[in-house]
Amino acid sequence: MKTFVKRWSMVLVVIMIIMSFAACGKTSKTPSTSTTPSTKEAESTKDGEQAISGEVTLFAWLPDNPEIVENWANGFKAKYPNVKIHTQMMTGQGLAENLEPRFAAGTVPDVFSFELDAFCKSQVKAGKVADIGDTKSWDNQVDAMKAAWTYDGVKYGISGGVCTTLFFYNKDMFNKAGITEMPKNWDEFLDMCEKLKKDGTTPLVWYGGFPNMLSNGPLSWGLGNDVWANESDVFDKIENEVYDFTKNPGWVKMYEKMKTLDDRGYLLEGFMSTDYQGGVDQFNAGKAAMIFAGTWQAAYLIDKGGFDTGLMLPPWNDAGKELVTLNASETGWSVGKGDNEKLGKLLIDYMFYEDFATYQNPRGCVSPFKETKDYILDKKLADAMDLLNTYPKFVDLFGRNLPSALSTEARTLAQNIYIDIKPSDIPELLGKVQKSYIDTK
Repeated sequence: MKTFVKRWSMVLVVIMIIMSFAACGKTSKTPSTSTTPSTKEAESTKDGEQAISGEVTLFAWLPDNPEIVENWANGFKAKYPNVKIHTQMMTGQGLAENLEPRFAAGTVPDVFSFELDAFCKSQVKAGKVADIGDTKSWDNQVDAMKAAWTYDGVKYGISGGVCTTLFFYNKDMFNKAGITEMPKNWDEFLDMCEKLKKDGTTPLVWYGGFPNMLSNGPLSWGLGNDVWANESDVFDKIENEVYDFTKNPGWVKMYEKMKTLDDRGYLLEGFMSTDYQGGVDQFNAGKAAMIFAGTWQAAYLIDKGGFDTGLMLPPWNDAGKELVTLNASETGWSVGKGDNEKLGKLLIDYMFYEDFATYQNPRGCVSPFKETKDYILDKKLADAMDLLNTYPKFVDLFGRNLPSALSTEARTLAQNIYIDIKPSDIPELLGKVQKSYIDTK
């Protein structure tokens, strides 16, 4: 964990710099330092691009905006008319279930969405992911992102953005309920939810049908404030020895918090069927006062429902305790190692060096690059990120801190506490999976 904190401490400085030119909430264009090419140079470059031929595959996790992939493909085909691009969208609950069969079968795509978790790093270590340190996209990443996406000496990924999860809230509903100050801890948050409920407003949209967001939201903030805050070497222990989950009450506590929200009637009715897009639609339709969502969803949530939207850091800390935040990289993008990696690198450079705006503008995400053309960042999100970076303690997304099988089980249990188990069952259930992991290492 010490290495993690040291690595991510760089993000705090980086994001402040990014915010300084993006806080206006308007399009920002980074001036080019290159000179205009001569007519002959331009013609030569165009001839070279047209001479490149072959086929390349793109396998993408973009449940919020699949049109981005189509737009990338169209732009790439226009620039490289003799390269045929095949695109496919990932489906289901996450990357692992889409990628594991392909890596196992040796049918790794040329360019694909990738993660910082244990499974993805195991594929890097196995030599199945290309080193992309020679690409323009890699060179343009801020140092913190380069550090995050380097493993076992391999520079293996391009970050999709710097991210956290937040509460997006309906200011009109807050004002109607007389809420004028944001809660500073968990107890105050519950009091605020009760105030909304008494005013006739459902406090929360909840992603019961999409456990990936339960992992990114309440589990990530719970892991930081309820578990890691009391045991800073917990991740090293879990990785290297049989771990007793009963010794740290935070494991039960973070699930109890999630269950309490349901027990008190703070979650939107039918939340167990709420999927990724459904949550966005429910919030924008004014069905509830808040939604726990990622910064990568900002463009679809901020002021999109006919009401003024606010952003709030989740107050998952206990009274008198310092808030531990979530400060991370979004899902990234990598290139498969093999005979076609040259075309894979060409495509990833097109996507993130030449045409990042196609990805960033519809999503409104925070750029991971030193220089970014046509960058749009909402001022409300910029202000929230500024506030986030005033907190010195933070963790990565939940699933990246734990072995793959354990994080998958923990995510599943985040749904099951609303169905057939109690939070008190968590230590035993997690313990069995973690022991199996250690026994088979």
